[in-house]
Amino acid sequence: MKRRTLSMICAAMLSCVGLTASRGMADEDEQQSVTLAFGGGLNTAQQNNVVNNVMLPNDVKINQGGVLHSLVAGFHQPAVYKPGTKPEDIMVPTTGAFIDGPTNRFYLGINPAGEPPNTPATIDSSNARNRVESVGFPATEGIVGGVVVSAKAEPGIYLVICNVRQHFQTGMFGFVEIKAQRDRVK
Repeated sequence: MKRRTLSMICAAMLSCVGLTASRGMADEDEQQSVTLAFGGGLNTAQQNNVVNNVMLPNDVKINQGGVLHSLVAGFHQPAVYKPGTKPEDIMVPTTGAFIDGPTNRFYLGINPAGEPPNTPATIDSSNARNRVESVGFPATEGIVGGVVVSAKAEPGIYLVICNVRQHFQTGMFGFVEIKAQRDRVK
C-alpha cells in the first residue's frame, strides 16, 4: 500500500514538473510581456557600485501589442527611442543630470528627481526610486473621440536608455525588438 501511494505521489509530482517546465520554456515568439531591470536593487546603493548602473537583460524581444515592464531600482529614468535610433544618435548635453533628447523618442519615464523641473524631489515621499513603469507597444493606433492618443508601435529594434546622463555615458542602454503581429487563425 505504501509503495502504491509513493508511486502515485511521484507520478503526480513528475507530471506537475512537466507542466511547469513546458510553461517556462514557452516559445519566445509568443512573448507579450517582458521585464527589464534598471539597476541591481536598492540594497546595492553604494558608491562606485556599477551594478546599480546596468540594464538586465540588454536585449529583449516582444510581439507588437506587448508590454515592456521596467523594474526601476534607484535613480534611473527609462527612455525608449523609435527604430533606427542608435546610441551614437543620442545628443548628450555636457552638463545636467538628464539627456532629455526628444528627437525620435517613443517614451520617457517618470523623472526620479521630482516633477516639474526646479521643484523639490519626490524621492522620499513617493515611489520615484523604486517603481515599475510599463510601456505598451500597440499593434494599432489608439483613437479616442477621433483623436490619436497613442501611436502604433512599428516593428523594429527600439533603443532603450537610462536618461540619466552619466548612466547612459557609461553604457546603460539596450534594445527591444518588436516583432510584427502575426495573422491569427480564427
